[in-house]
Amino acid sequence: MNNPSFLIRYAVPCLVGFLGSTILWAILTYITIYWVDLGFSHLQVGILIAVFPLVSLALMIPFGVFVDRISPKKLIIASEFIFALSIAGLMMTQEFWPTMLLLAVGGAGNALFNNALPALYYKTLGASVRGLKLGYYTAGILVGYGLGSLAGGYIYTAFDMNAIFVFTLAGTVPMLLLSLLLADVPGTRIKLSDYRADLSNKSVLVFVILVFAFSLHAGAEQSSFSLFLNKDIGMDKESVGWLYFIHANFMAVLSIVSGYYADRVNARGKGLATLYYAGIAVSGLTNILLMFTTNFGNVLATRLTHAVGDSLTLVTRSLIVSNFFVATRMGGNLATIQTTVTLGTLCGAVISGAFTGYATGFAIAGAAAVLAVIYALFVKPEF
Repeated sequence: MNNPSFLIRYAVPCLVGFLGSTILWAILTYITIYWVDLGFSHLQVGILIAVFPLVSLALMIPFGVFVDRISPKKLIIASEFIFALSIAGLMMTQEFWPTMLLLAVGGAGNALFNNALPALYYKTLGASVRGLKLGYYTAGILVGYGLGSLAGGYIYTAFDMNAIFVFTLAGTVPMLLLSLLLADVPGTRIKLSDYRADLSNKSVLVFVILVFAFSLHAGAEQSSFSLFLNKDIGMDKESVGWLYFIHANFMAVLSIVSGYYADRVNARGKGLATLYYAGIAVSGLTNILLMFTTNFGNVLATRLTHAVGDSLTLVTRSLIVSNFFVATRMGGNLATIQTTVTLGTLCGAVISGAFTGYATGFAIAGAAAVLAVIYALFVKPEF
C-alpha cells in the first residue's frame, strides 16, 4: 500500500490497539483475584504476573529487529494468533505450572504485538502534529484498558473467569479483521551497530533510566492493585471495574490534551524535559499516597490525580522516542525502550509480591520514580 489514507494510517492502528488493550485488561484486571481464589499464594501470583514481562524481556529486542527487517503487519497478525492460543489454553487448566507455560506463550504474543503495532504507527507517523497523533493512539489503548476492566468485572460477577476467557477470544476476531486493513512498511537491512550508535548518547541513557523507574509501578498495578481494591478496600468486582474504567477514560482525555500541548513545546525536540519530569513526579507521589487510602473516595481521588501524571508521561515519552530515532530503525530502538518498560514491570511485580501489603509495592515504585527525576535534574539530558 504505497499511499495509505489517513484512516488506514492513523484510525485503524488506534482501533487495533484499543481492541488489543480491551481483551488484555479484561483478563489481567481479574486474573490475580481468580488465582488467589484458586488457592495460589501471593508470591505465586507475583511470579505468574512476572512471566509476561520476563518473556517480553527475552524476546522484545529480537522482535524489534524483525519488525525493521520484516513486514510489521504480518507480525501483528501472527502475534494475535499466538495470544489467542494462550487464552484457549488457560481455559483448560487451573494448575500452577501449566498456567505458567501458557502465560509464557501469551507473553510472547503480547511482546510481539506491543512492538510491531507501535513501531508500524511510528514508521507512518509523519512530521506534523506527532504529539496529537500519539495522544490519540495512547487514548485508544487507555479506553481499551478501562473498558476491558469494566466489562470483565460484570462478566466475572455474572459468570466466572472462564466467561472472560471466552469474551477475549471473541474479541480477537474483529481485531484480526481490522489488522488486515493496516498499512504496511517494507523491511530493510540494518546493521546492529546502527542501533548501538542511536542508543549510546547520554540523553538516551538517562531517558532509559527514567523509563525504568516509571515502569516499576506497572508491575505493582498488574500484580496487586485489583487485590488491594478487592481485599483491602473491600470493593466488589463490578466496583473494581468501574474504578479502572473511570481512571482509564480520564487518562485518555488527558492524553489527547497532553499530545496537543506537547506539540506546542516540542521546538526541535528540545522542549519536553519539564513536561516529562512533571508527569513522572506526579505519578510517583500519587503511588506513595495510595498507602494512605482507606475507602473508595480516597482511592478514586488518588487515582485521578495519578492519571494526570501517567497520561503526561506516556504521551511525552512517545514524542521523545519519535524525536530520538529515525523511522527505519524504529523497531529495534523502540524494542530497547519496551524492554526497559518490561524490565521495570517485572521488577515491580516481583517487589510487590515479595513485600507484605498490597500497597507496599506502589510506595517503593513511587519513591524510585521521584528519585529518578531528581537524578535527571542534576544530569540535565536534552529531550
